[in-house]
Amino acid sequence: MDRDEVISASDLERYGYCPLSWWLGRTFQSHTPEQERGELVHRNKAEEYRRIRQMEQRAWDWERMVFLFSLVATVLAVTGISLMRATGTTDGDWLLPLLSIIWFFAVIAMLYLSAQRGRAIIEVRRWQTVAILGLVLMVVAMNIGNLFEADPAVSMIMEVLALVWLIAASVALYISLWTSRQVEDRKDEEGLEGEVRYVGTDDSPLYYSERYGLSGRPDFVLDINGQLIPGDLKTGRTPKGPLFSHILQVAAYCLLIAEDSGRRPPYGLLRYGEEEHEIEFDPELERILLEKLEEMRALMRTGDVHRNHNRPGKCAGCSRRDLCPERLV
Repeated sequence: MDRDEVISASDLERYGYCPLSWWLGRTFQSHTPEQERGELVHRNKAEEYRRIRQMEQRAWDWERMVFLFSLVATVLAVTGISLMRATGTTDGDWLLPLLSIIWFFAVIAMLYLSAQRGRAIIEVRRWQTVAILGLVLMVVAMNIGNLFEADPAVSMIMEVLALVWLIAASVALYISLWTSRQVEDRKDEEGLEGEVRYVGTDDSPLYYSERYGLSGRPDFVLDINGQLIPGDLKTGRTPKGPLFSHILQVAAYCLLIAEDSGRRPPYGLLRYGEEEHEIEFDPELERILLEKLEEMRALMRTGDVHRNHNRPGKCAGCSRRDLCPERLV
């Protein structure tokens, strides 16, 4: 599709408000004080959401460090025990098989949790590689006493190093839990659920659908129980219910998420201040959305655009009213 015919989600919102206002906005760019205040609120919210996202990533990174530090500690401990067995200083032959079994189940649990957290396949595969390497190291550690001449002093050093790495794993676990708690507190303050996967700023990647000629940046995308849920923030007055133009914009974000991820969001979020609405992305809403896209493209070709309402209050609140030839006030 020609890039000139690509329609943004914000264009849809303006069209849903008033086609003539949208059309004038394509030619005349203006910023009212209300719009500037709204943009400032959006930037502040985006910065807060971005900090939450960064903290979530740090918590996950420390969680992985717990696994890696525990892996090193386990290999060192098993190596030390293997050397002790070779020198005859220990008769705990049962301990090595037990540790290997524990390690095997730890690997399985790690892979399961990685998948549950909704991580990309490439990340899960990377951790599978680390897990396999860990199992190989366990086998080597269990038999190292048979490969080298044993020295009791070396085995003791291995055990001390294992203790040091275990302490490091405990510290990493504490940091991970503390960071996760801070994230949860901030998300509670912001009324966010799940994991923040995307924050819409000027430098964020643009969602784009070649199939529908649609683009947009949702204010945020949450991962809630494995579902990617887009959200849109609205500033200014809080209406009695979701406005049609805002519903259209949220529907556009849902369609973009479905095209990008291959997973259809069951709903999108529309927030007015502290008030939040779930906008169900059902087939009927998608049909209306696609109809509006076709209407807009037809008007872009003909240029025959008119006001679609008889509400003076709507004209009074329109930022294009000074330019509008069909304004009511």
